[in-house]
Formats: sequence, C-alpha cells, structure tokens
Amino acid sequence: MNPGKVLVEKVSAHWGRRFNVPTERFSKVGSLILPDAAFMDTGSVNIYHVGKCAFVRMDPAICTQLQLTAGQELPTALAFPELAAILRLGMRHSARLELVGIGSYFYLDPKDFKPAASPLPGSLVQVDPHTDAALIADLCRDCPAEDVQDAEISADEPDALIFGHLLDGKLISYAGFRYWDVTFADIGVLTHPMQRGQRLALAGASRLCEWVMQHDLIPMYRVLNTNVSSRKIPEALGFARMVEIEVLKVIY
Repeated sequence: MNPGKVLVEKVSAHWGRRFNVPTERFSKVGSLILPDAAFMDTGSVNIYHVGKCAFVRMDPAICTQLQLTAGQELPTALAFPELAAILRLGMRHSARLELVGIGSYFYLDPKDFKPAASPLPGSLVQVDPHTDAALIADLCRDCPAEDVQDAEISADEPDALIFGHLLDGKLISYAGFRYWDVTFADIGVLTHPMQRGQRLALAGASRLCEWVMQHDLIPMYRVLNTNVSSRKIPEALGFARMVEIEVLKVIY
C-alpha cells in the first residue's frame, strides 16, 4: 500500500517527536546514535528504520566501548550486519551481536481500508471492559502466556474499547486498542487457541478500525515479523508497513 500524504505527515511527525529530529531527516540516508539509560547494562540495541534513516537506541555502555557519542550521525543506515561488523572491530573478541527479532509498525490510511466481515456476525459485539472482566480474564487464561504478552492485553487493565466474539457464553476473540501519542490507536488482538483459523481476529480488528477512523484516530498495528498469522491481519485490512525495528542484544 502507498499511504497518502496526510498519513505520512502524521506518522513522520510522531517519529520526529520521538527522536527529536525534523521530519526532513527521514529522507536523508544515515544513522543517529541514541544511548538510552533505560538500556543500561542490558546489552540491548534497538534499530528503528524510519524512511531512509536508522535510529540506533542502545545500551550506553556499548556506546562507550565503541567510542560512539550521543547524537552522533553516521553516513550509512545501520542494520544488523553493519552493526555486527562494527562490534567485532570495536569490542573484545568474545562479544557478539544477536538478532532477537524484527518487528513492523503498520498504519492504516482510510482510503486503503479493506473491511472484513465476521464469519460469526451475530456474535461480534462490543465488550465492556468492566462488566465483562471475567470473560476477558478467562480468555487470557486459556491462551498461551506469550500470546497474551505479545498482544499486550491484560485482564487486570483491559483496553477502553474492545470488540470480540461471544460463543456459548465465552469470549473467544478480543480486539482492543490503547492510545499511542494521542493520534494513533495501537491495536492488539487475541483469539482462543481452539477457535483460530476462522478470521475472528481479522473481523474484530476490522470493526475496531471502523470505530477508530470514525473518531479521527489512525489505526496502528505492531507485530513481530515471525508472527505470520498476526502479520496477515494488517496486510489484509489494507495497512501500510511504514516503520521497522530490529531488536538486538550484545552477548558477552
């Protein structure tokens, strides 16, 4: 999908604020080094690819060892292979860089939206985060913990707006969102393990996108690229992948 000018401007404005750079920076090839105290002594490195630029958020200790400084700009857009080569040259021989995962940030332009119908239309309803809390808790308990974590869904702190499928008195799918920088609605989905493969999450996410866009928010979907089933949801609904993140870790 080719997102329209308005969406590109809003997404660029968000990431410009995030990294404290003008939006024009995204059209320039290069990397910006960003040591982050939150990563201190963890060996963690996150590389965000926005436009032509890479933003390298990393453990300050690694910066020191590589003789890099905060705000330093490099002429090339670093990715895992280039940073691994720099690490081999600049750190002790036993250190290596491991690729933990690659994630994508998808955004939806209303002009590209492809709504998806529910295979169980009568059962797709708005779920109340308070009166239906027990149903949400049961679904989270029935799903693998890593799936619940990846979807960033909490039975104790459910999203303010949720659409889901009810079957025989049980919640079998969940699609909710949390606000992201006011402008964006960050969508998370979860489906009961025994009910997967029916496009329930797709239908719930579709209904959620309709509501989000009616309320002047931009649907946003974050996913690890290895989660193929989840990645198919934004692709099917017409989202455009606009940002990629490489999650790395230095192993000693």
